[in-house]
Amino acid sequence: MKFYIEFEPCKECKTIIREISENADEIQTDEGSKRFLRHITYNHSEVVQDIVKDFPKEDFPWFR
Repeated sequence: MKFYIEFEPCKECKTIIREISENADEIQTDEGSKRFLRHITYNHSEVVQDIVKDFPKEDFPWFR
């Protein structure tokens, strides 16, 4: 899955993105993606807020 977000990446973001781009190994790429997602989640609340803002506002039974 791909999604596009606009934000100002910090130094650590740029390092993680560069490492992901340089590694062709699928397992390392998966780990890099997980690391990047964790970094964005904990360090870039503006990104998380923008993503959540676009979620449907329905009542999901599994999300209670």
